[in-house]
Amino acid sequence: MRVLILTPDIDTRSGIARYTAALASVLADLIGGVNVHVQPLLGDIGTRRDWPSFRVFNPIARRLTAAGKFRFAGKALRLGFNKYDLVICTHLGLSPVAGLARLLWGTPFWITLHGSEAWSRFPMDVRWAVRQAGLLLPVSRYTADAAAKANGLAQSKMCVLYNAIPDDFAALLAPANSRHPSMPERKRKCILSVGRVTREFAYKGYDTVIKALPEVLRNIPDTRYVIVGEGNDSVRLKSLAREVGVQDHVEIAGGISDAELAAYYKACDVFALPSRAAQLKRNSWEGEGFGRVYVEAALAEKPVLGSTGGGAAEAVLHEQTGLLVNPESTSEVAGGLVRLLRDPLLAARMGAKGRQWAIENFTSRALRKRLARLLAESGLLLSCEAQESTALVYASAKLQDLPHASEGISRP
Repeated sequence: MRVLILTPDIDTRSGIARYTAALASVLADLIGGVNVHVQPLLGDIGTRRDWPSFRVFNPIARRLTAAGKFRFAGKALRLGFNKYDLVICTHLGLSPVAGLARLLWGTPFWITLHGSEAWSRFPMDVRWAVRQAGLLLPVSRYTADAAAKANGLAQSKMCVLYNAIPDDFAALLAPANSRHPSMPERKRKCILSVGRVTREFAYKGYDTVIKALPEVLRNIPDTRYVIVGEGNDSVRLKSLAREVGVQDHVEIAGGISDAELAAYYKACDVFALPSRAAQLKRNSWEGEGFGRVYVEAALAEKPVLGSTGGGAAEAVLHEQTGLLVNPESTSEVAGGLVRLLRDPLLAARMGAKGRQWAIENFTSRALRKRLARLLAESGLLLSCEAQESTALVYASAKLQDLPHASEGISRP
């Protein structure tokens, strides 16, 4: 069996790039790395990361342009000569290319649905491609339901495939004995947020946490709020911190390495990201499709303050692994943070539960089981050269039901 993955990019630290890398790695484990090929649209050839377990072709362009998209389509169609058994698009916008490949070569394809790009009515070319797709893979039940409602899609065509934290981010699972130099000492309480710090991603709720800080500081005076992430919105957030009088308690750390990020997770007391989900205009939404950072925090054994909006609610078990609050309510955000910071035993209990739940449901091992079953049910696994070894994986996958759009994931 041979699989071609079409993706916007794989070398950056974006959510889609990380999703693609985890997916390709798991497929390589199942069918052999020589059989997994990835074609990115965007990337920097000069600084590309080496992927030893599967093959990554050269990206088409450094930035998104009409000419780049045209060349990407041409390259993908030429790759169709290789007669792949399956094409997977890790972004909805690339699906028309896979639809054309199916038209020319008869290759079946699947499409990943991540978040707000799938919550509105699809453009005409995407609607055509979706009708040709064998399977849609939303990353959350929320995304599945929103896409189905907006586009009249059958739930039977969807199967939720949650984000997985790759094995090479195992630093999160190490004992909490490391601390990045810029992090506060353990005697100071620390709230952490992680994500892109841009106007486009303002829905992540950093501003809400800042507005909640005065109430938090009245209860826990020496608390510090750290935001990790790059972007152009730091000036506005720093200005907001000065406006509400908490500038000495807010730090925007910018971009850091994965090893440093793991240290930040392990050094914080509470992870908070009260993301909002909202319709901006008739055919445009913003919000979290799932929110892998909640899972990363859970793997680091930290309690999570999440949001009742969007797919973020599926990454947190309310009152078990953390708290879900109304992201529009500053008082709810403040109250949740105070509760978790004031009660170390509750925070530790939620962190331990979150770690267990994340390991069971959001690791490469969990993704491997679900993919093995999907491939077997689609009749694709039967053509695999490593059939004997994958049969064992499929047998273990039978022990855990794959969550469909209308179902929940397994609970610990």
